Amino acid sequence: MKNINTFSKNGDFPSVTILLIVAISFVLLNCSNQQSSKIPVTTKSERALEYYNEGLLLTEKLRGQEAAYFFLKAIAEDNEFALAYLQLAFAQTTPKITLKYFNKAKSLIGNISEGEKLLLLAFEEGFNNDLDKQNEYFLQLIDEYPKDERAHNYYANFLWGLQNYKQAIKHFKIALDINQDYSQPYNMLGYCYRELGDFKKAEIYFIKYIDLIQDDPNPYDSYAELLLKKGDFQASIEYYKKALEIQPTFIASRIGISTNLSLLNRHEDACKELELIETLSNDPGDLKRMHFAKAVTNVDMGNFERAIDELKMNISISKELKDDLALGNDLVNLGNINVLNGNLDEALRYFENSIEYYQKANVSQDLKYSLKRQMFVNAGRVAYFKKDIETLRKYKEKYKSSAQKIMNPIEIRNVHELSGHINLLEENYFDAIYEYKQADQRNTILLYLTGTAYEELGDYKNSQKIYKSVAHFNSLNDMNYAFIRKTALAKLNE
Repeated sequence: MKNINTFSKNGDFPSVTILLIVAISFVLLNCSNQQSSKIPVTTKSERALEYYNEGLLLTEKLRGQEAAYFFLKAIAEDNEFALAYLQLAFAQTTPKITLKYFNKAKSLIGNISEGEKLLLLAFEEGFNNDLDKQNEYFLQLIDEYPKDERAHNYYANFLWGLQNYKQAIKHFKIALDINQDYSQPYNMLGYCYRELGDFKKAEIYFIKYIDLIQDDPNPYDSYAELLLKKGDFQASIEYYKKALEIQPTFIASRIGISTNLSLLNRHEDACKELELIETLSNDPGDLKRMHFAKAVTNVDMGNFERAIDELKMNISISKELKDDLALGNDLVNLGNINVLNGNLDEALRYFENSIEYYQKANVSQDLKYSLKRQMFVNAGRVAYFKKDIETLRKYKEKYKSSAQKIMNPIEIRNVHELSGHINLLEENYFDAIYEYKQADQRNTILLYLTGTAYEELGDYKNSQKIYKSVAHFNSLNDMNYAFIRKTALAKLNE
């Protein structure tokens, strides 16, 4: 499991629009004993710091819910412990509670060190989807603490989320130059090289990660994901099982096993594996992850009715929590699946309804504006499948004008996606390929459409190459991939 989350696949936070680093760790220093080379921690209680340290050890191993217990104990000792509130925020699995604790941490910003302020401000801009400002704060953090491995790790995670893998590798390696026993960069270097297609280097770093913390589930989970990507499904399942032997409640590995089973066309077994989650956890975030994963499995087997029912279960959970932000995201997920199923008017209604809940949510106006802006992309996708070029062009121009103002690389990729759709409909295949190649390269539907453009040009060599890459993309718990993989397989001359 990666130690960052862009909230695009698990149904917890608004997709696409938020880039947020969730696995955070800090130097374990009392404010009275700060080292200028490291980011300090401000607390008035030695006991609070001890509990905080315990939580951080778990957080760095991506065991946030276990860590939450210690952060709560730290706060009980020092109710003005800003970083304990921050860590507690990221240990949550639902956005409403995450924002509650984050806002409490932010309210204490006047009582903490400059390094801690930079961290809080960076994460705040992540919530607000202002990636340019977030980048600036992380660069300031590195400038202030160039010898802090965690400062480089934060920034590298941020770059990874932007798909800037080569720059991310640079900063992960700087973190390791400072501290070779720091485990997180090994994990993420594995993911970086995996995304670059260098599986040999990825394996080297994942194995080193296992060697460093052999009694923890996540290293085995991460290596299992590499094996999944390589198509070694049975071996991947075995490594996911190793993670579960260490910690049976490690939900990510249950989802990993189910993905492998789906790709082996054992869909009922995949669903049974996922249903074990509700026997192991009553956490609403875990249950929502289960329902989303079951929806993905059902899409892979072509059962959209069951998939939609699973996503509607998430709406029920969000309503019970009175979490408007989560509800908005649930509605977007339902909109997306209805687009895939061809229910385009229904999809548009879900997208429109999501805005109502986003606007009611207790979040910043900047985030509300960003979420409302995403409606242009969602409606543009509906227009593409309706083959309504003029409506698609209208939404693309509206979105482009706002995206260019903030220079958000994720939004710039969305502009290229919409431009690619327009060119494909207008049969401008060279231009469509040019645009799609600058869009989200993790979106297998866009990769597939690139293949169709090559096919229309009569370039069967490149079209077959792309169809093969889509068919065997082997991504984890991915709705788009579940929808398109069998279509891509059917295109192959194998």
